[in-house]
Amino acid sequence: MDAYLNEIFMENRELKDINPRACGESQCSPNHSWGPGTRAYYLLHYVMSGKGIYKAPTGTYEVCAGQIFVVLPNEIVAYKADEQNPWKYCWICFESTLDLTGVFSQYVITAPECVHVFNTLRDCVNVAIDREWYICGKIYELISLLKTQNRFVESRAHRYVCMAQNYIETYYYDQDLRVDILANKFNLDRSYFSKIFRKYTGKSPQKYIVDFRLDKAAEFLTHQKFSSGEVALMVGYGDIHNFSRMFSRRFGVSPSAYKANKKTN
Repeated sequence: MDAYLNEIFMENRELKDINPRACGESQCSPNHSWGPGTRAYYLLHYVMSGKGIYKAPTGTYEVCAGQIFVVLPNEIVAYKADEQNPWKYCWICFESTLDLTGVFSQYVITAPECVHVFNTLRDCVNVAIDREWYICGKIYELISLLKTQNRFVESRAHRYVCMAQNYIETYYYDQDLRVDILANKFNLDRSYFSKIFRKYTGKSPQKYIVDFRLDKAAEFLTHQKFSSGEVALMVGYGDIHNFSRMFSRRFGVSPSAYKANKKTN
């Protein structure tokens, strides 16, 4: 496929909040690259077909059809089309005084539902009067779609954490209960699972497991006639010495001293 660039020009209307500057469509040649460099505005590329590599401040990403790669103002980035299957993308650049950190919290966004917005942007060359206002409206539509998607992702992540909490609180006695196994049960990467778990609970998954086990141990020691060794097994500790050490670290006294203190109170 031959490379081409269709750029749609517009006036700088200096619009408040969202001010579009340019948009267009590009079919890149194999290995075509840009950067490292910076832009003074937001620049969004929606990949219609093909693929390429995007180097953002947080790392290098493979980007394919249905994804947007985001260039934020004044950040150093670079991107390069694939050698065998170079990307074709639609793009829009604009200035904004809005706080868009929640919208563009990721440098690569999977958003096939946004394709119609970029198609209309590509075709806005046919809008002869007040093109800038028309494009501004499309950018607002795009922001709305991405905010909705972010809320869905947040909701899904929160649900994973709630289910993980319930699993821990149900199977705390299982000595094989570990963070990696828990993440695998939800088909999540361990680092991502730990990140969202801490976000919604304020604790790492490992600390949540330990704290819940020890709180249950304190409950058993207080209200039931179990020995420290029995309680250790009941809350998932096969090694009573490790259990005593962890319990003392959390409550300031040994399990037996804790039990004795509660009896005298």
